[in-house]
Amino acid sequence: MSDWRKGDWRKGDWRKGDWRKGDWRALAVLLAVWLPGVARAHGWVGMGGSYYRLTQGYGRFEGLYAKGVWGEGSGTVGDWEVDHGRMFGYEESYGVVGVTQTFAPRWYGYLSLAGSTNSDVVPQGRVDASLSYKALPDKRLVVTGGYTGMRFRDGHDDRSAWTNLTAYLPGYWVAMAGHDWATSNPGSVEAQRSFAAFGYDHSGQTELTLRYGWGTEAYLPIGAHVALVDFRSETASLTWRQWLGTDWGTDLFVERFASPYYRQTGGSIGVFYHF
Repeated sequence: MSDWRKGDWRKGDWRKGDWRKGDWRALAVLLAVWLPGVARAHGWVGMGGSYYRLTQGYGRFEGLYAKGVWGEGSGTVGDWEVDHGRMFGYEESYGVVGVTQTFAPRWYGYLSLAGSTNSDVVPQGRVDASLSYKALPDKRLVVTGGYTGMRFRDGHDDRSAWTNLTAYLPGYWVAMAGHDWATSNPGSVEAQRSFAAFGYDHSGQTELTLRYGWGTEAYLPIGAHVALVDFRSETASLTWRQWLGTDWGTDLFVERFASPYYRQTGGSIGVFYHF
């Protein structure tokens, strides 16, 4: 097996310039096709910081994030996020990359991959996949079904199937509801959660969402080989994006989590630039 770290590629070591002329021509053609699309692409980038205070002696969470979206308005939209911070006394870095693909006027799908380093608290690896259908003659009701799989360093894994309904109402108002069914191993611990949300989505001015979630948790890692298992919890959150100019603004997220074991209150604040 070739070792890419040593440059032992079967078709030549790229660091030594051992590429055939045809390889360079093919690369030039790909760039000629791709770069104009990049120049015309719309999206946004943002960055900020987060802070949470926990009860029962669990301390606090704090960190930084950067994220963005590319390709808005096209049939293929990419998104990414990178976080770095401390949770339950562990320093961790977490990254996500995803893509939304439109298949037909009423159908689109989403796929994302995520991973972490140096932490037993967030998933070592995660995959999310979903398929959405725009119902009703005016396509204002979106029905989504999806799957989420997570693997943690302590050896346990979570798998869930979920469904969401999103209704786009007159006057930029949006209503959402959803439910998920999860199973965690070892032990085949089952959990179910629901949420309801209501928002105002006027891009370029104000985007605001209030969300409430409730149900049971299967596993909640809080350290190396330490997890809370099979308990109820509730979450309430506010997401607010406020445009302060034609191409920039602020992001605010506030959240409260409550369980029999501890309560968590905090959120994040940042800025974004739209291009």
